[in-house]
Amino acid sequence: MTWQNLVTCALLGTERQAPDLQASDDALGQLLSRLESDDREGALLRAAGVMALWRRAGYQIQRDEWPLPPPCELDATPVCGPLARQHLALMLQGHHTELLLEWLQVLAEAGRRAPEDLLPALLEAGAARIGLRPTLLPVLGRRGRWLAQQNPAWGYAVQTDDENLWQTGQFEERLALLRQLRATHPDRALELLNTTWSEDRAKQRREFIETLTTGLSMADEPFLEAALDDRSVEVVRAAADLLARLPDSRLVQRLTARALQLIRFQPSRFLKRDRLEVELPEDDPALRRDGIADPPSASSAKLGEKAWRLSRIVGAVPPSIWQREWQRTPAEILALSRNHEWRRALLEGWVLATQRHRDPDWAEALLPLYPDHDTLTAALAEVLPPARSDAYLLALLRDSSSGGRAAALVLLSRVQRPWGIELGRATLEQVCQRIREDKQPDWWLSNALRGFARWLPPELSEEAAAGWPTDSKHWRQWENAVNDFLDRLRFRRTMREAIAESA
Repeated sequence: MTWQNLVTCALLGTERQAPDLQASDDALGQLLSRLESDDREGALLRAAGVMALWRRAGYQIQRDEWPLPPPCELDATPVCGPLARQHLALMLQGHHTELLLEWLQVLAEAGRRAPEDLLPALLEAGAARIGLRPTLLPVLGRRGRWLAQQNPAWGYAVQTDDENLWQTGQFEERLALLRQLRATHPDRALELLNTTWSEDRAKQRREFIETLTTGLSMADEPFLEAALDDRSVEVVRAAADLLARLPDSRLVQRLTARALQLIRFQPSRFLKRDRLEVELPEDDPALRRDGIADPPSASSAKLGEKAWRLSRIVGAVPPSIWQREWQRTPAEILALSRNHEWRRALLEGWVLATQRHRDPDWAEALLPLYPDHDTLTAALAEVLPPARSDAYLLALLRDSSSGGRAAALVLLSRVQRPWGIELGRATLEQVCQRIREDKQPDWWLSNALRGFARWLPPELSEEAAAGWPTDSKHWRQWENAVNDFLDRLRFRRTMREAIAESA
């Protein structure tokens, strides 16, 4: 009797086909022959149980003929303490996972490493979440790097000075080597990249180019300028994006000259106000070489092809150039576009340029236009230096109008960076005030409290636990969100204290 016979019998039904328990003379056959056959359904289930157990036990352990790798050297870096290990285990199991990045950062600052028994799970987390990798690598220790060498899926964590890997290693190992060299010897990384550039596949070339973000400088400009002639559109776009971040690059100079031709400032004369004259660019080979080729379908539908090209051209121009050319502040320039036909294209370009060139004046001028955008709000706020960001948000929280304070809370729900003490206290005060006003819970503010717990200074955890308006009419509807917020804030404080105590 075979397993397939049992499956067939089960599919047809025992009324149509009885299980055949006549088997061979081997041990399995003898066991099946002793099963009761009068009860068809029972016989089928019992035979299936016997066969399933036999199938599971019937595999021989495979022999691995490869020699064992050399053992890992002892690690001189001290491991974190048992309480810090417990916190890490909880996060790897799915509790407070959003705090894992902070735990890794604090551990690295304390000069500690992750515990050995959790390294496989930690390496798996890094394989799944690329954003974790830069913070994860410093706390792996020798054992973690040794483990990474044993599993190709963890190749991103391999740390070695063996440049032979560039010729012989897997793609993840080569990528890890390139990233490591970019952080320590960026010129050498560029030299290695040149040696195999013509042989690597397009997808690999694109990912290799993206590693040049680390330590990007004008020393990379000749290589990236040559990459604009690559046969892959994705490689060209990746190279153009990096060149657009270098104010002195030839690409920026070309697109700046093009932008100044397309967008002309007309100062006020007689009764006319300042205004902008905009000409949309046609498609041409020069723009395509600079990475401005066919727009994504969503962008084309939203802006149109020509307007999308305009936004990409403006996105490469350092925003300070418009101030210099037109002698106007960022806020005044943005006001000029308020009722303009091509306002959306201009704004998209200025936002992109602000991010690329890290211009805080333009970021502060643009933030009021994007107070609650899925991606742009956080990106613009991140351009501001921490002290300036806190000052900007504090000014909104202290605005005399309720609309200004509400806008500040919305903006805070998007900001992805730690707050100072003063901003943290002002935010707590405003949230308590919202509850005290006897309003129904705002769903977005209830959800935002989770993020607030991530960015509020953890030393305020005890202070934050007091003063909530528990006698408010709708307190019961806020209570779970507030308790969840306080639980996360306490967890952050205790996890930081546990790492500090073991240091």
